[in-house]
Amino acid sequence: MMGTSHAATGVLAGAAVGVLVQTDPLSTLICALIGGGAALLPDLDEPGSTVGRSLGQVTELTSQKLREASKAAYRRTATEVELRKAQSGGHRHLTHTIPACLAFGVLAGVVALIPLGLGLVVFAMVALGLGTVLRSIKKLGPLKKRKRATLVVAGFFGLSMMIVPDQALPFWLVGVVVFAGALVHVLGDWLTRSGVPLAWPFVHRGKRWWMFRSPVAFHTGNSPVEDAIRVGALIFAPIMMVLWGATPPPM
Repeated sequence: MMGTSHAATGVLAGAAVGVLVQTDPLSTLICALIGGGAALLPDLDEPGSTVGRSLGQVTELTSQKLREASKAAYRRTATEVELRKAQSGGHRHLTHTIPACLAFGVLAGVVALIPLGLGLVVFAMVALGLGTVLRSIKKLGPLKKRKRATLVVAGFFGLSMMIVPDQALPFWLVGVVVFAGALVHVLGDWLTRSGVPLAWPFVHRGKRWWMFRSPVAFHTGNSPVEDAIRVGALIFAPIMMVLWGATPPPM
């Protein structure tokens, strides 16, 4: 799926988590924004992707390191059957596994425990999600202007976590939202023809990196199904937050 589609499903997943744990409306909104950014994390294994270039050198360097880690993991864990046919093990490998989603969530939760860490996680996730979306909308002006707007908005939400203690999210909720966002990314790519290694690190049919795909898989970026998923997520997320997310948490 395209980056904007992943971000849209991440927003929906984050909002759903916020609603399920009965957070207040503002916290639910922040959960949705975190989810939108988290849903792009798996694609940071591709330096040339929109998300890989979304924040300039920061995301480009991160993408390069994740690509190297993915290739190393493939070389070390691939079965003899897989090694007979050379593959790079880069994109859609390590970061597109369920253990990786868990790792993203745990890392975010741990960072959120550190002083100023919560603000940093919120800033990073909002910047990642918004930066990817704005990068694809060229009508909004020069790229530098869109990057600046991304940092301003992300900075606002990040600072709000630091200076307004009542609005701070618990670390475990941050971890759950990031995990959920990354997971919907993996499931979204499962719907495409390229598939994802859902069974890793277990072996399936002689392969540890077996690419599972939906029986009705579609081509990325060229399918009315993907368009419907993206639009549906963006429509349903705010409706859900308004109808079910306006109730304050029980005392």
